[in-house]
Amino acid sequence: MDYGTFFFTNIASVTVFTVCIGILACYNRRVTGMRWFAGAQAVGLAKLILQGLEGKVPAVLGSFTVSELYLVSIMLQWMGLRWFLVRTSMRNRWPWIGIGVVLAVYGVMFPFKIQCSANIANIPFVVVCGVSSWMLWKHGRAPFLAVSRVSAAVVASQMTVAAYRAVLTNLRYMHPHETVNAHSDPQWVYSLATAAFFATVMVMCELWFLVTELQRELAEQARTDPLTGALNRRSMEEAAQRETARSVRYGHALCMIVIDIDNFKKLNDTRGHAAGDRALQALVCRVRSLLRKQDSLARTGGEQFGVLLPDTSELPALMIADRVRQAVEDLEVPFEGGPIRITVCAGVAQLDTACGWENMLQRADAAMYAAKKHGRNLISSRLALPEISRGFRRTNGKSDCRYVQTICGEA
Repeated sequence: MDYGTFFFTNIASVTVFTVCIGILACYNRRVTGMRWFAGAQAVGLAKLILQGLEGKVPAVLGSFTVSELYLVSIMLQWMGLRWFLVRTSMRNRWPWIGIGVVLAVYGVMFPFKIQCSANIANIPFVVVCGVSSWMLWKHGRAPFLAVSRVSAAVVASQMTVAAYRAVLTNLRYMHPHETVNAHSDPQWVYSLATAAFFATVMVMCELWFLVTELQRELAEQARTDPLTGALNRRSMEEAAQRETARSVRYGHALCMIVIDIDNFKKLNDTRGHAAGDRALQALVCRVRSLLRKQDSLARTGGEQFGVLLPDTSELPALMIADRVRQAVEDLEVPFEGGPIRITVCAGVAQLDTACGWENMLQRADAAMYAAKKHGRNLISSRLALPEISRGFRRTNGKSDCRYVQTICGEA
């Protein structure tokens, strides 16, 4: 294989990859991980061009800059992978500080042509590959599980090839900071071709990540309410069916809370629909902050919401409903013309395994309407008031709560 021919074809293909990834990153700007991938591809292309010109340009470009870009590109790739898998901002800056120190040290050593100085960049590259592979394996979760596993294998292969080339350089050449003499070495060229192959496969994995992310977004849009971000009614029904089956199988309790905003039509009529939308969004945000990870919150109607509480019996569910009621009562939603204040009524019901989740929903809905019938800013269930008072006293140290008992057949 001719070294020049290999680099010409490789640069041509990588240029196409870089342009494609860049276009996709611009078109899907909300997918931040693609921007990192586009940056990694651009830096990698610059590195490849300079590497192909080694011996024809000054060593500071053909060798030193190549090693620096080599390390920067893998860091950008790591950031892209991290965005898809972890989805949290990186609080620590030590990875970038460490890379900056490495680049600075290599910059000081290079002019003196110190033996094995290229390892200053090669070793961190291998380490970043190892960390990336570990992250892909550990944090790969549905729907990214398959692409994460494949990418972990590809990055591990990149790490192996990079380590092999570093050892090959140190053992076979007198000036490892320059590899011009290696251009005619078959082991060097074929290892370079292997690295190019895995880099190409990694581009395919990056596209796979994008497709998976877009599919995840579509699935999320299909199951959530676009205004509030809560689950929609269909998703709530699916969750209720799933949790009911689990409750029947393991004998765990299951409860549902139906929440309805008081006088919501009046709010829309007096303050406008924008105020109503803002109130709905604020309510969902506040209620979510009071729920557990396994709980489900859905918008089941215009101003009506449902909360599914796995592993929760009726009395604890009532306490949760009362906390929701109090939190919403204390809520002030900033809006033009003055803050918006709202209250809610909530009904609670526990699953009767002989009747199914639809019956639980009907009873919770009836309890909510019973609360509205007796006033506003109330919670209701079929439990007797003395039992509620004892439960609240044991838990909160006080027995007073805005509660009304639902009478059988009342709605």
